[in-house]
Amino acid sequence: MALNPMAQLQAAVHAHGKDKNAQINAAARQFESVLLTQLLSVMWKTSPELQHGQGAMYQQMFQGAFADHLAEGGGIGLASVIAKGLGATAETTGAGITRHIEAALGPRVMTLPPDAAQSSEPPVGILADVSAAASGMLQGGGTQWAKDGSLSAQDLGAVNATASAGVRARETVMNAHGYQGYYKCNLFAFELARRAGLEVPLAPRGTGLGFPSSNRVTEDASDGKLDSGWAKVATGASPAAMQDALRAGEAVFMLVGQGHGEAHGHMAMMERPRSIAYDSDGSVRSIEFDGWEAQPDGAKHLTARTWNRYGNPGGPHDRNGLERIEIIRLNRKAADPNPALASDLPSQVGPLSQPELGLSKQGQHPTQGAEDRS
Repeated sequence: MALNPMAQLQAAVHAHGKDKNAQINAAARQFESVLLTQLLSVMWKTSPELQHGQGAMYQQMFQGAFADHLAEGGGIGLASVIAKGLGATAETTGAGITRHIEAALGPRVMTLPPDAAQSSEPPVGILADVSAAASGMLQGGGTQWAKDGSLSAQDLGAVNATASAGVRARETVMNAHGYQGYYKCNLFAFELARRAGLEVPLAPRGTGLGFPSSNRVTEDASDGKLDSGWAKVATGASPAAMQDALRAGEAVFMLVGQGHGEAHGHMAMMERPRSIAYDSDGSVRSIEFDGWEAQPDGAKHLTARTWNRYGNPGGPHDRNGLERIEIIRLNRKAADPNPALASDLPSQVGPLSQPELGLSKQGQHPTQGAEDRS
């Protein structure tokens, strides 16, 4: 017999082991779902037309499923408050409600409150790890991450294979030329995430494993989830909700964009979401943020950076012309079971084809002015 929501919460609090946090979050979501069901029941009774015939027949079926769906997508925020109060890190913090529920609100622009936008509080938790890693990667000006810059094995670090494989998979430094002549926004963003102790996705390469392209990641996130589970799609969240999670050190967010037509996409790590314009279908039309990204002239720490979707006006210093923009919340990486396997990469590696790289070679695609810039 299943436990009632209160009993589930009590059992989760007294649980032990690494799954305790997940148990508390699951029980908190179930508790919120029950309360949402009761709220929907009261709302249903306000409409006499729904009390008879088919309305009455489908009431329980609709209310339960809808309440569960709302709770899983972030609900009204009650589950995260309960989970925090019981000593867990809420999984839904910053994610908000799912995008197709948010879409019902129609086109909207959400802006971070002035006190949060101007705050100079030092980062804590996960965001502090990202900030420290970025500082190390930008030493010397970050010019190695420019299109004409050359990366070394030390710049990209090492990526471990799964413990069952028993071997280390390597993020290659292409032909030891360091990707010179290629845009490196995805390499910079994923390496920054990796150094901060966050999960990063890996794609098959001719000589091992490597990071996927920004276009590939955006396409994977376009249906509201990521197939490999290395992160969660947070598109639809408000800047305030994300900033609360960032300030608390509980979450960090990556911004990914798919290029329009033959243009390459783009990637960045967010430090602060300032403003987001959503369309009626829940997609991002424009976003202004602080963060870190690799541009044609090198990697930088940027303030009030703006990305715009294709067809929307943008300034000369904005990243314009993206086909789609997605917000992703990254997961912390699990402890490495074989830390001895992690070491620097060799300077010589085998060749890779350009399609495998998912990177744009200079002159490979037709340029579109500001729309084709990193």
